[in-house]
Amino acid sequence: MSTSGKPCELCELAATTHWYAQRVEPFPFTILDCDSCDVPMVVLGAHRARPDADERAVMQQALAEVADARSAAGSFFDDHMRKIPEHYHWHARTLPAWLPRLRRERSKEDDR
Repeated sequence: MSTSGKPCELCELAATTHWYAQRVEPFPFTILDCDSCDVPMVVLGAHRARPDADERAVMQQALAEVADARSAAGSFFDDHMRKIPEHYHWHARTLPAWLPRLRRERSKEDDR
């Protein structure tokens, strides 16, 4: 339940887009395409605003694998929760073509 008293969309997670993974171990979370912006996103299974550091690391690794497989252009994580700030989620957005510096830095990291 959201703080507004309405049902939380991320708790209900209607299967209206492509789902990549629904994990229960080591804790529940789901990776799916966002129905608003059509990019991969990860949603914490529990209704809370922040994961702990271990949860965040596991979800980030899983989302990175999906994002890397989906886009050769590279991606960045956006955890600014605009529409549903009380339920932790974040997006893997494609690096924009106008941002070559980040593409070069990511390429250097991949070479290591």
